[in-house]
Amino acid sequence: MKLGVSYIPSYLPDHIEKDMKYLKEIGCTEVLFALQENHIKTLTGALKFGAKIAKDNGLKPYVVVWGYANTFGGGRMSNILLKDIDMWRIKKDGTPVPLACLNNPKLIDKFIEITKMCRDNGYEGMFIDEPTPQECFCERCQKLFFDTFRKKLTKSEGTEEYRIFQKTTVKNYTETLCKRVKALDKNQKTITCIMPHDYELFEIIASIPELDVFGTDPYWLVSKGKMSLKDACNYAKLTKELCKEKDKSSQIWLNCWKIPAGLEKEIYTGGKLLAKVGCDSLYTWSFRGGLGTDEECEHPEEAWNSVVKLYREISQW
Repeated sequence: MKLGVSYIPSYLPDHIEKDMKYLKEIGCTEVLFALQENHIKTLTGALKFGAKIAKDNGLKPYVVVWGYANTFGGGRMSNILLKDIDMWRIKKDGTPVPLACLNNPKLIDKFIEITKMCRDNGYEGMFIDEPTPQECFCERCQKLFFDTFRKKLTKSEGTEEYRIFQKTTVKNYTETLCKRVKALDKNQKTITCIMPHDYELFEIIASIPELDVFGTDPYWLVSKGKMSLKDACNYAKLTKELCKEKDKSSQIWLNCWKIPAGLEKEIYTGGKLLAKVGCDSLYTWSFRGGLGTDEECEHPEEAWNSVVKLYREISQW
């Protein structure tokens, strides 16, 4: 089983060097650099040096553009959207929302620009982070909906057509990105993670021919979440079976962010059960329990120690 961690990097190469050696020592074989837009244009050290340092330490380096255009997940602080409000989503009442619309082709083009820079600096694949159905009523979305269903999008919320349109939007966005990445460089790995509550998208996304790795993140330790460890293991099994059917590599994600105090040991015990399901790779979000970020565990060092214990053990299986 391949082991990896999401890594929000420093721009200083000596800091990256220390962390990559450490990740290799605890059993990692891969690393997902969580580059933000500022890493691409301003604090460029991780872009320029990160992949080589990771490779020199025996790790496969991949990239997630964390918070890309404020679409999904954490890290939302997009300079792209500050410069181009045409990319913003629109509420039904016409209010602009500073999240990029998945149907806007500029979103794809910008991602491929970043992909090229990452590839040219030695990174070996791109991670499409948690694509999920959006709420958008921009002119582009309205036209696409009308051209497909001959109905008004603004009057179709809650209908079967509306749900199909949302799923199709996610599928088209993910598929187009995968195709464009492969067109740029067929050797670049394409990776995505679909959240468990978007289970109806699993087969749709896993069926994309140009997608290499399909995963999910059943974060059963999230505060106030309703998922159990049993549920998490079931999602891992479903992912493994689906990927075998679709000829994809399977990936499961372990939670080490915002873990409440007192639950740190469950990262190890639950993570061990997830690993035993046998997906092709196990990743953890995030390095050192999110220390120094707004996703920090209550006791980040203790939480991270559970990951270290788990990885050292799994790497010997």
